[in-house]
Amino acid sequence: MANETALGAALKNAVQSLSKKSQTEMIAAHVYAKYDVFKQFRPLALGIHETLIAALPQFDAQLVSRMLANHCRRQRYLKALARGGKRFDLALKAVGEVTAEEKAAAERMCQARADKSAPKVEAAPATAPVVEAPVADVAGEASAE
Repeated sequence: MANETALGAALKNAVQSLSKKSQTEMIAAHVYAKYDVFKQFRPLALGIHETLIAALPQFDAQLVSRMLANHCRRQRYLKALARGGKRFDLALKAVGEVTAEEKAAAERMCQARADKSAPKVEAAPATAPVVEAPVADVAGEASAE
């Protein structure tokens, strides 16, 4: 970046020395602290990843996208999408609506997760009739009962 400050460059270098997972967690902590739309798990505006990447030049764009994908896979966010309604930008301004298709897809994802996490009830195994074999005595003959 041409107009990057020395402090911004130093921060970027320090951040990039961390593991990708640590960087992603750091980005998430920063985003959740700075933007209420994330804290409140509101449906996000379409294309918000571009806005978020531009707003966070100190972080790797790929990791910002990864953090956003993680956020959008969270159960709480999926439930917000399944409720439908307005979509919001970083400033919590309404900028669109959740479509019926998006709402239905979120509902399916929530249901799939609920089905996956539900305790599985195993059917009782069918009991086969127990057949008792005659017990052989020492002489090798079957005992008569």
